[in-house]
Amino acid sequence: MKKSIFVVAAVVFTCLLTWSLVRSDNHESAEEKIDKSQIIIAEYKWNGEFHQISLAELEAAIAELPPHRQRGYVNKAGKAEYLEDYIDKKLKLLQAKDAGFDKLNEHLKKMDDYTHQLMVEKLTEIEVDAKVSYTDEDLKVYYEDHKSEYIEAAKVRATCITLDDEDLANETLDQIKAGTDIAEMAKKLSEEKKFANGPGANLEDPGNTPLFSQNASPSWSEFIDAVFEMEIGEMTDTVFETDVNEETFYLIFRKEEYQPERQKELEEVKSDVERKVKRQMKRARIFEWIDAISLSAKLKTYPENIPEPVQPETSEEESSNPEE
Repeated sequence: MKKSIFVVAAVVFTCLLTWSLVRSDNHESAEEKIDKSQIIIAEYKWNGEFHQISLAELEAAIAELPPHRQRGYVNKAGKAEYLEDYIDKKLKLLQAKDAGFDKLNEHLKKMDDYTHQLMVEKLTEIEVDAKVSYTDEDLKVYYEDHKSEYIEAAKVRATCITLDDEDLANETLDQIKAGTDIAEMAKKLSEEKKFANGPGANLEDPGNTPLFSQNASPSWSEFIDAVFEMEIGEMTDTVFETDVNEETFYLIFRKEEYQPERQKELEEVKSDVERKVKRQMKRARIFEWIDAISLSAKLKTYPENIPEPVQPETSEEESSNPEE
């Protein structure tokens, strides 16, 4: 056993030493005129047999990679880098075959399963994907039937100062009532880094909240509900106190904008409608296809012949001692 392991290791070591990179000094301008299958960039010996890797083989392997990975191997340095990985994989695969791993039953079964999966996927492309089509009228009908799914909720926007110091909050409110604009006060407190992490904590535009709907944040629901109940231009008369995640915050805010609920137009949601129509039609086509296959195969099922699972017997002692 030790001898066979040593032989395999020696062969692998020899292979790793014998492959060599052959550098080419050809200019890129002449690249298309070169027969890349004749440019040998690596060679190795395995079990006494001599092998070569051409530039054409390497570039073909790179072309099979996902596009985002191919971009890393477009120049000479990148191809030389991928060559090392490519050779490593080849040598590991050869050693695995020598060990008989290509004949293991569990591996063969996985190969069969994967092959069957690819076969079904290819057939599905032909029988389903290629046979599904829809028109603009189909999209319009789906949109009209599902209009309620495409309603944009009402939204509001406010200028808000959020603080975690009650005394500072009261002082701030007094200054605003004395004539300082809430937006200017928000900017000042932000510059002084006195803003707490909450509504209006906007470094680029201190105090200004984005438009938000009534279910925007359960944690700040008290603040949100209060803003929705206000009139545009209305500001809090007193400091608004609210608890969020076991912390108490003190808010001063003014309602700036209100956008009522509106129905989104088809053009706004066309991509979503198209995706759902396509999925719906694919599902219908799959059922149609399965029915056709079943009919062609003269399929009959007998679910009544499936036996019920045998229940474990309960001993007399267990049946006479019910749980207390």
